[in-house]
Amino acid sequence: MSLRCRRCDSEFVFTASQQREAFEVRKAYIWQQRTLCAQCWRQRLALTDELRRLQSQWRAQRATLKRDFSALRRWRELLRQLPFYGCRQDVAQIAMLERLLSAEHRRDTGSG
Repeated sequence: MSLRCRRCDSEFVFTASQQREAFEVRKAYIWQQRTLCAQCWRQRLALTDELRRLQSQWRAQRATLKRDFSALRRWRELLRQLPFYGCRQDVAQIAMLERLLSAEHRRDTGSG
């Protein structure tokens, strides 16, 4: 049975070996249905790995990262991409990043 990717709309097959990996190795819930093709799944894993790295960096170097507007913009963009991969959007983190980035805007425009 072929499935359709929720992100790129391509048709794909969830093979027996992929099912074994998902359900026996990674211990996914049996009632979960694959919604992403292999390529989009790899992109989602890369996205969530980068988000974990940024969150870890935030915990360790908050004061420095607050002033790294490039990293903050990247973090916000990654969070905005999550819903396209079937994840819930983290509205609280996006709001936090928006507040931090508004400080950059105030600094650049001289208002404050």
